[in-house]
Amino acid sequence: MKKLLIGATALLLSTGAFAQTTTMSGSDARFGLKAGVNLARFHASGTNGSSDFNNNVKDNVGFNVTAFADFGVGNNFFIQPGVSLQNKGAKFESTNAVTLGNTTATTVSTNKTSLMTIEVPINAVFRIPTGDAGAIQLSAGPYVGFNISGKNKLESTTTTRNNTANTSTTATSSSDDDLSFGSATDKNYSSTEFGANFGLAYRTNSGFLVGANYGLGFSNLIPKDARSGDAKLSNRVLGFSVGYSF
Repeated sequence: MKKLLIGATALLLSTGAFAQTTTMSGSDARFGLKAGVNLARFHASGTNGSSDFNNNVKDNVGFNVTAFADFGVGNNFFIQPGVSLQNKGAKFESTNAVTLGNTTATTVSTNKTSLMTIEVPINAVFRIPTGDAGAIQLSAGPYVGFNISGKNKLESTTTTRNNTANTSTTATSSSDDDLSFGSATDKNYSSTEFGANFGLAYRTNSGFLVGANYGLGFSNLIPKDARSGDAKLSNRVLGFSVGYSF
């Protein structure tokens, strides 16, 4: 993925080198589409086990697709609302070994939570022209998200080894459960969330763009009726995307 992003950046920069320099003013508007990869995880706080949770959680690799509009409000400054499909979630991996007598059982487990969210961001974007090629774009703003579907997938492999006979057997198991959203105690996660986006992108004057975005969730994903004390679970998403605007 790193090589793909570097190659895409080089291609877009070379394409934009042949375009004329443009300055986005208060009378300008344009529309675009971008898509890419998400590295998402949950962040826990408010409990004694939060640090262990955050140290062991891993990225859920997903995707993002966003339609957006740029509305100029001043020279090189514009407002960018959008509608986005974001794949969020988290992943956990664990290895547990238990020895009883001459037998050792080792279980390797992977628990992957995948959330599909419709997100509505509204970003303020500042444009820094870079000569005839294009411009760097710095963005920040709030978003509201609506969780529409999700799955929790658990896979485990247990290897039982007889240390005396030097033999072993392996057993695997898996489960794939749909997630539910709402405020009741029987729901898995809250149905809505809000947070802030921070972005860095490069757009050529011909319209191609490549960028990165960090989504910082503020709201609690634990259903309202299931919350206890200060326990909180929120989203953290690092996204990379390429796109085009006109």
